[in-house]
Amino acid sequence: MMRVSTDDSSSASVGNEYTDEFENPDTSDDAHFWRKESVRRFTGVSSVVRSGWHMCAVFSVTALILLILIITVSVGHVKFESKFSVTETNMKNFSQTLLTTLTRTKHLEEYGHKVHSDISNLEFNLQTLQGQINDMSDALQILHSKASQLRCEINKMNNSTQDQCCADGWFLFSSSCYFFSDDGMSWSSARTQCERKKAQLLVITNKLEKEFVVSKTKPLFYWLGLTDGRTGEWEWLDRTPYVMLRSEWMPGQPDDWQAHGMGGGEDCAHFHRDGRYNDDHCSRGYRYVCKTQPTSV
Repeated sequence: MMRVSTDDSSSASVGNEYTDEFENPDTSDDAHFWRKESVRRFTGVSSVVRSGWHMCAVFSVTALILLILIITVSVGHVKFESKFSVTETNMKNFSQTLLTTLTRTKHLEEYGHKVHSDISNLEFNLQTLQGQINDMSDALQILHSKASQLRCEINKMNNSTQDQCCADGWFLFSSSCYFFSDDGMSWSSARTQCERKKAQLLVITNKLEKEFVVSKTKPLFYWLGLTDGRTGEWEWLDRTPYVMLRSEWMPGQPDDWQAHGMGGGEDCAHFHRDGRYNDDHCSRGYRYVCKTQPTSV
């Protein structure tokens, strides 16, 4: 509050007091500036401190995340290495097993080839032995026939009638005589030739007889007394019906084939190369087999 004085000293005093009552503008501005500056500096420091804490927190979190990632990757890597090691071991075991199996398979194949070779050799030896047996059987049959003929000649010389004999050039088998021609002719001509020899074109009555005849005819074609020309059904010359057995015929036969250009079908049967039957045109020129009963001397 301003006070009024009547004297100069009082005025001076008042003036001084007045002066003391008011702040120096410059001084006041400086103080205000420093206060602001202080505030700004404090605020700046606080911002720097807060920014530092933020950065530290971000770094810490980042480091933690990186640490977790590193640990996770490390654990995963260890697990992967463990699984890979197990897988590698399994693959090695599988490879070893596969190699062992392949080796055994190779040995089995080699053994199989050896067995197959041995079987082939045995089959060849068996065929050779069978051929030798057949040759010996044929030779024995020839010797038997010659012995029979010899007995017949002896009986003729001694006027004996104990043995039954076949004519020269005929073969004796199971109480029948068989003639195997060397020349070929038609089926009807062959039948006529057999009749002229007081015989009949072959009529087969049993399996053993057929085996004997086939042993003489293979591998050539020979007519036999089997035809379907009379009734359309296969029968023997003595009118005995033939019981069809496909295994006795060549595959697909008899077929009565008519495309041969010779007229008609195939009504006469003959022995094929392997001894089975085949029907053919009766005019073909094949060898033939005659059969008759032996004569007593």
